[in-house]
Parts: sequence; C-alpha cells; structure tokens
Amino acid sequence: MVKPRYKGLFLLLLTGFFACKKTSVIETELPVSPTTGSRTAFTLDSIYLYARQTYLWNDALPDYSVFNPRRFTSGATDLQNFKAALYAFSQYKINTASGFPFEKGALPGVPKYSFIDLYTGNKGVVASLDTEGNGYGFGLEFASFGEEFYVKLVYPNSPAAMAGIKRGDEVRFVNGTAASSASLLAGLDGASLTLDLLRQEGLPVAVELQKASYRSDPVLDAQLLRVANKPVAYLAYGHFAPLSSSKEGLNKNFADFAVGGHIETMVIDLRYNHGGYVETARYLANLLATSALNNKVMCSEQYNSLMQQGKATLLKNQLYFDGNGQAVYLNGRRATYADVDFSTTGNTYRFSKAGSLQTLQNIYFLISNETASASEMLINILKPYFKVKLIGSQTYGKPVGFFGIKIDQYNLYTAGFLIKNAQGNSDYFDGFIPDIAADDDVTHNFGDPQESSLQAALQDIGQTESGPNSQQSSVVKQKYGLRPSVQRLSGNGPFFSGMIKQEMKLIKTE
Repeated sequence: MVKPRYKGLFLLLLTGFFACKKTSVIETELPVSPTTGSRTAFTLDSIYLYARQTYLWNDALPDYSVFNPRRFTSGATDLQNFKAALYAFSQYKINTASGFPFEKGALPGVPKYSFIDLYTGNKGVVASLDTEGNGYGFGLEFASFGEEFYVKLVYPNSPAAMAGIKRGDEVRFVNGTAASSASLLAGLDGASLTLDLLRQEGLPVAVELQKASYRSDPVLDAQLLRVANKPVAYLAYGHFAPLSSSKEGLNKNFADFAVGGHIETMVIDLRYNHGGYVETARYLANLLATSALNNKVMCSEQYNSLMQQGKATLLKNQLYFDGNGQAVYLNGRRATYADVDFSTTGNTYRFSKAGSLQTLQNIYFLISNETASASEMLINILKPYFKVKLIGSQTYGKPVGFFGIKIDQYNLYTAGFLIKNAQGNSDYFDGFIPDIAADDDVTHNFGDPQESSLQAALQDIGQTESGPNSQQSSVVKQKYGLRPSVQRLSGNGPFFSGMIKQEMKLIKTE
C-alpha cells in the first residue's frame, strides 16, 4: 500500500488496506459468506462483517445468512445500497426504555448515529472538524415569526467575518432581490454575493462577498461578564476540533479568565456544537477542573465484548496511524487496529488539571437540539463534580462514539463505544432536558446579555447570588481582551455530528 501523503484528522482512524475480497473473520463464524461475487457484493459483505465484530450492539445482529447483505440492490447507486444495508442492521437493537431502536433517526431510512460515505481524504467531514473552511463563512436562520432571515453563525476569518457580518444581522436583500429561501439558495450557489443587512442597532449596510478558503477557530466568543458584582466567565465553543488546533486558543482564553478575578461560575455556550474529538472535550474538562479533581475518574469508554477480548480479527485489515497521520510500527511491523486496547480499563480516563483557573464551582450550559455527541459528553462528565444547570432546549442524545473503518472507496462509521461518566451514567439517548427552557435568540450576538438563553442563565445566576426573592440582578458586560464574537464552520455545508477517537492506546507486544 502506498502511504497517504496528507496528514491527519480522521486519517489515523480511517485508513488501512482493504482487499475487495474479504479476509478472515473469527473462526467460530467460518464460513460466513460467498468467496465469489462482484466488487459491490464484497463491499456489502464487508460492511456487515465489520459490524458483526465492531458495532456496539453487535449482540443483536443475526448471522450473515439471515441478514443476507447482498440483497440490497434496489438503490440507484452503490452508496445508496450500502446505506440501506447499514440502516437495516442499525435497527435491530431495541432500547427497552423507549421501545424503539437505539438508532431510530428523525429521517426515514437514516440511522441516528451510524453512517457510511465515500472516502474523501482531508475533505468533507474531515474539514468540517478542523479549522479549514471554504465558502462565504456564515449560517442563516429563518425566524418563525415572519419572513425574516437572520445571521446565526459567522465563521472566524471567513469572508463574512472580514466583511463585518455578525450574528443578529437581518438579511433584507440578496443580490438585489428580497430575501427568501429561493433567493438565498440561489445566491449562496454563486462565487460572489451581495447582501443588504439591517444591523441589530437598526443601521442598514450593504456588503459584497467573494467565496474563499480560510482558517478558523472553534472559539466563538469568550469574555467576562459581571453579575451581582461578581465575575462570570462566558465561552461559546463551536466544535471540538482536533486538540492540536484547539489547545492554543483554549489556553489563551482560560489564562485570561484566570486573571479576571475569583471566578466561581461559568456559562458555556454549546448550542451549535455538534461534537468532534473526545480528546479535545477531555482537555476542556481539565481546564474547567480544579486540582482537587486530579486522578479522579472523568469518563470511560465501553466497547462490545468481542472488542474488549481482542477478538475483532477483521481489524487486522485497518492500519493504525498516530495523531499526526504517521504510520506506527510494533516490532518492525505496521500497527493495525487489532493492536488497540479496547478494554474498559484501558479506556478509563482521569482528570489532570490544565491551566490556572482553580475556583470554578458552577457551570451553566446553553444547549439546543444541535448540541450533540462530544458536547453532551462534556456535560455528562462534569455533572458528578460541579453544580451544573442546562439552559435552552433538549439536546440531540448521543452517548456513543466511533472510529472509522475504510472499506474499498468508503468510510464506515458505526456506533462503536458507549461513553460513561464517573457514576456510570450514559443514559441520555433522548438527550438532556434543560433545567430552564429558553429560546435560541438569533436576533442578538453571542455573549450579549440581552440574548434570551444567556439572559436566562444570568438571571438565574443573579438570583442564586442575591437570594430567590431578589430583583433581577444588573448585568454588566466587561470586555477582557478576549476573542471577538464569531462562529466557525467549514464552508457553508452541514456540520459533521459525531464523537471521534483520535488517539488510541496500543497493547504492548514483545
């Protein structure tokens, strides 16, 4: 196999070699599938055989002969057939609490967690989790109270950010035509775009944009507010990018928080955070922790029993790469995913304090139905150790993560592990319910104390500080030289939703 020339992100999880004809599986399952067939047939076989070994709920899957993956032939493309096979096996495991499959999704024929797609190297979902973007660099929201469109996201360093567009700006005209779904979609398809905006302050402004590539940042906004004359830190975090591209920005903002006073309360805005890398979520948890939490259990990952016993033999076909996308060798041979320690003990993580913020006691999370995966993981692992309150609307519900498996031209992502907090809790498949319901107010910018969700949090903080019978506490916005209020997404496409393992522990061999 030729070593890929590009680095990382999902590379260490996705690449490996794959012969179109399947290789061995565990001996107790031989023989399991035909030894002849088309490339498409072998790919269908492999999707199912990998699921039989690596899928979190593989205990619910029937034998190959019963499932018969080669029956999925009615789709217009091979990829449609592969997705149909994946959906079929994803519906076997039933959540007894709800009576529905764990992977019952919102869309017909689409699993809630697992998916398969063309292998695109460092494009597609890979780019959407890193700091690279390409496009205009903003997102829009349709206001339910009328034919009004508001900017809800502006991605750092994007053409939109450079033009001064902000969350809360109302889009009135697109290329001279009144804003509508049709005019916006047509305008976004072009290489250039003219927008007539109405600022939150009531000022009209026209901007011209050109599509371009840009390097962004997961930190949307970071500042200090004062409530009841006490400092309250506010951090809006857009996605859990690889730790290598997140650590510097997080360290800077938390260093600024630490010198801002005795901070006991923090508001973390995860309303648009669809997840990302678990390593980054754990690092953020360590920045929030105090030294008293050192060596206490943060979280653990639970794989299926076959994986834990090291019997998922098909993983010998998946080459392992390190966090920089470089080949890893064990005793002179290439390491594969069969060399990874999938035991619960080997995947239990403990707190190790990072940064100098030592006084945090209370954490308010701003959430929405877009809050998913690694975002929910962060909430869950902090609940045993902090006073946590949730503000907004119900989250997505994704306590499972995955690593990618490369099959021919495709990447297979099936739910691979269940992530639990120190109390063993992972039962939020339907999402977290907010303690205080609040709207996602796109008419105000991130960090604006008048924005509905943040306002609800600050009012609750004020009542806690001053007593339940107090009047609404005054909130003073105190800029502390932190990052401007902006959002990052890669391009204008959909945001990847997932919880990804980047670094894994290898079993040492003699």
